[in-house]
Amino acid sequence: RCLILGPSSCCPSRSAGACERPMQRVQQYVTGNFIPHHCFLEDAEYARALDAIVKAVSDTLVTTPDGDRVFLGQRKVEPQPDWWFFGGRARPGEAPQEAAVRNMKRELGLELVPARFEVVGTYSLVWEKRAQEPIGHGTADISTVHRLILSDEELASIAIDEQEYANTSWFECDEVLAGQFHPAIKQAIRDMRVVKAYEAMAASIAEGVDDTALAQHARDLVWLVGRPTRTIVRVHFDAEASVYTVQAGDRRKNTRDES
Repeated sequence: RCLILGPSSCCPSRSAGACERPMQRVQQYVTGNFIPHHCFLEDAEYARALDAIVKAVSDTLVTTPDGDRVFLGQRKVEPQPDWWFFGGRARPGEAPQEAAVRNMKRELGLELVPARFEVVGTYSLVWEKRAQEPIGHGTADISTVHRLILSDEELASIAIDEQEYANTSWFECDEVLAGQFHPAIKQAIRDMRVVKAYEAMAASIAEGVDDTALAQHARDLVWLVGRPTRTIVRVHFDAEASVYTVQAGDRRKNTRDES
């Protein structure tokens, strides 16, 4: 069963000013009369393509309206057989939000509209393994992660793709930041909080609040952005123990220290 809900239901708590001025965006520029020629690649062809290209993927971080909890899927296939976003590959010509719409229909059985998807950040993901042979060749993605708020009716109608997911669950964001989850999920949560702080500041401007309150919003935003993150974060996942370890230079530490 597919439900269609428009942008008015995506985040009722936002002011119009905040919605119209997104902090993060992935602008698509279409030059000329591009006509997509989508085709299916046999396994051998697709495996060779994975060795030669970096895929564009559109992933989605499902959250509560207040952003305090996230809904994740426990994947059972490579390249990430653990808790992860919902999403997948984009097709040529698709805007990131359009790809997210298609992926959510395939993975959760929901038919949504692009305006529901708010860009949180873009991340480079490199994986040691992949589902296709030879598994050890791995794969690489550029992922645009979106925030999505689902209604109670939509959540009740979710039908997961059982070939890819073993389970789904809600988690407190602080639980994810302190626990054994992939660092990319943690970074997306941090970046979502930055976006929310920006939205609060934009809403204050639209409402004409005094400069003292606006300055506090600006301080909150700068504090959340924090120090620059490392360009490359090396991650090891012990699947049997469900433990993530981050390597920075010659120093190794558990991702619990990254919260």
